[in-house]
Amino acid sequence: MLYTDAIYLILAILLFSSWPAEATLPLPEIFLAWFIKEISLLLLAVYKFKRARTARDFISAQTFLKFLAFGCFALDVIILEIPAFIPQEKSFLKDLVGVILFLHYLILVWAVAAFYEKRSPLANISVPAYVLSHLKLLFPFLLPWFLVNALFSLLEGRLPFNQGIYGELFYFVCFLGAIILLMPPLAVKTWECKPFPVSNIRRIIEDYISRERARLGGIYLWETFRGKLLTAGVIGVVPRFRYLLISRGLLATLEEAEVLSVVAHEIGHIKRHHMFWLLTFFVLFSLIIYFAFIPLYLVFLAYFPRPDLLVLWGGENLLLPEALLTIGLAVSVVLYFRFLLGFFLRNFERQADLYCLESLGTAQGLVRAFKKIAAISGHTEDVPSWHHFSIRQRIEFLEAAESDPTLISKHHRKVKLCLVSYLFLAVLLIGLFNRLPAEHLEKRARLNLYYGELLEEARVFGNPQVLALLGHVAYELGREKEALNWYEKALTFKEDPEILNNMAWILATTRDKALKDPKKALSLAQKATAQKLTAIHLDTLAEAWFANGNPQRACLYATLAARRAELAPDFYENLCYYRQQKEKFCHAERTP
Repeated sequence: MLYTDAIYLILAILLFSSWPAEATLPLPEIFLAWFIKEISLLLLAVYKFKRARTARDFISAQTFLKFLAFGCFALDVIILEIPAFIPQEKSFLKDLVGVILFLHYLILVWAVAAFYEKRSPLANISVPAYVLSHLKLLFPFLLPWFLVNALFSLLEGRLPFNQGIYGELFYFVCFLGAIILLMPPLAVKTWECKPFPVSNIRRIIEDYISRERARLGGIYLWETFRGKLLTAGVIGVVPRFRYLLISRGLLATLEEAEVLSVVAHEIGHIKRHHMFWLLTFFVLFSLIIYFAFIPLYLVFLAYFPRPDLLVLWGGENLLLPEALLTIGLAVSVVLYFRFLLGFFLRNFERQADLYCLESLGTAQGLVRAFKKIAAISGHTEDVPSWHHFSIRQRIEFLEAAESDPTLISKHHRKVKLCLVSYLFLAVLLIGLFNRLPAEHLEKRARLNLYYGELLEEARVFGNPQVLALLGHVAYELGREKEALNWYEKALTFKEDPEILNNMAWILATTRDKALKDPKKALSLAQKATAQKLTAIHLDTLAEAWFANGNPQRACLYATLAARRAELAPDFYENLCYYRQQKEKFCHAERTP
């Protein structure tokens, strides 16, 4: 529940902040469409929850409606273009509005769910308490994000490294620090946790923790959902800010041995360093996006063969490329967290289950706890979860491991191998793609997108200026065949010495044997020089003679080009080039 909502929140912030929306619809139409969408979601939620007969049906309906809530939010962003009404420079305000807008859809779903809750521990909780409890689960994650972004918004323009990689790195370090240091205490506060009362069960838990040498900042009663949740958990990476949380409902349901088994499971997360690994996954995802995904995206834009398709939406902002970036980032979030992290989360949970068996010598207490929780929750033994194996699968594996202890070491080796492989691949991705020339790729990407704009313009106007520009840009992109084609089309309007010169240069210097045509290059270069005598045209004529196997003539025209360039050094800034050309051709003349 918590992991899924967190992923949706990340996607919501990403979509709202980066989607290239433009205000094109009138406000009355936006309000009408938004109202119809609100009512439709509300009615559909009532319909889906009302049809749920079992706890499993209820969980399935809730999962579907959360997805639908995100779909409604996506419609607000993509179709109604709500982000366009918030100034682009107000990035913090924009992110905040996006979070509130998405949360209001979740609140709608939760409010309806409260009336039809099928899990007996959570039934009969008032609607406000039910909704507020769901929100409180998210607060420890949202508040650090809010505080860091608010701080950076206030300090915008006042930090010496506010922009660029150093500014982004500083922001990331601050956000990471807030998550590590603030999130656990905030969770204890917002989840209405109370110090675990002095009792026999507390003494048993403390003795076990001391024996296992697990360091904690405290043990608390977890009172969210009025303490009716049947759950326990460990939160926090740093020992001083790490807390063991046990719900009152779980204590009321389980016997002492079963509670101790659940605690052993949670201590297994500590001993296997799972909180550290979760933080590592988050850090590496950020690094992969920055050092691998963004360069790959630039490669895509720089070398996409049909750039005209990337500017279909037109406009100065090149909306489609920005939309593709947002979609690519969203897909990356889903693939990474839902599938890759989900795989590790399931196996981490299995490791924690096995720690109970390893430390207590039996898993029967945990097995009995699982069975009771499943029965009271509405027989949810087989309810699937992307971050946990089902209760039945967990019980079966524990019983198998109890019969065959070699399964324990095999599973630990499997997790270790997967983690090492993941680290190797992550570092490899970051290392390989970080070596790509980002500045060059960005320039080429802009040029390719400009080429796409010109292609669209040529379809509408088709004047010689646009066609000539297409030829120039195509040549800069290395598309020599396309450049020649555009130049030839431009020449049908009128004979231009610049176009003749460019065509001659391509035909004389290309490495493509199918395109190379020295004789035609010479003819075109002579025409261009006859119409306009410049160092550039003389240089092209020299190349054409050299391509035709006449270094003497090439030397002559290269010498003339160099002299003309020397006479106008302010116009011809690259004098060294012309001197090098002269030396190359004249040296070839002297060489037998």
